[in-house]
Amino acid sequence: MFTRTRFVTHRLSHVAGRKFGSSYSQIPKLSSLQEFQEQILDSKNGVKVIDFYATWCGPCKAMTPHISKMMQEYPSVDFYKVDVDQAMDVARSCDISAMPTFMLVKDGRITSKVVGANPAALENGIKDTL
Repeated sequence: MFTRTRFVTHRLSHVAGRKFGSSYSQIPKLSSLQEFQEQILDSKNGVKVIDFYATWCGPCKAMTPHISKMMQEYPSVDFYKVDVDQAMDVARSCDISAMPTFMLVKDGRITSKVVGANPAALENGIKDTL
């Protein structure tokens, strides 16, 4: 049963990646606390969404097509991603304890977080932050 579940999940994410992956793959990846500070907190212009994810996380993969769609619907919003396994210092400093977690930032100030794979909550968070 577990093997089949993994196969189905892998297959669905592979299909989603082909259809929507190009937008998501273009999201800048933040790899260090210094980079996060410079790009997100020190930048005082606009709305930013940071996707804290893990490569092994099924719900994170399920959010990929939704994020790609939001990138097209909200072109004024800058999207970034942080792999929590590669940038543990960033995840720790932002108190990330579950994946996916989406942090919304406006003009260098953290406005809210959306924890879990909840496309509606993320979109509402973006609308409220704009």
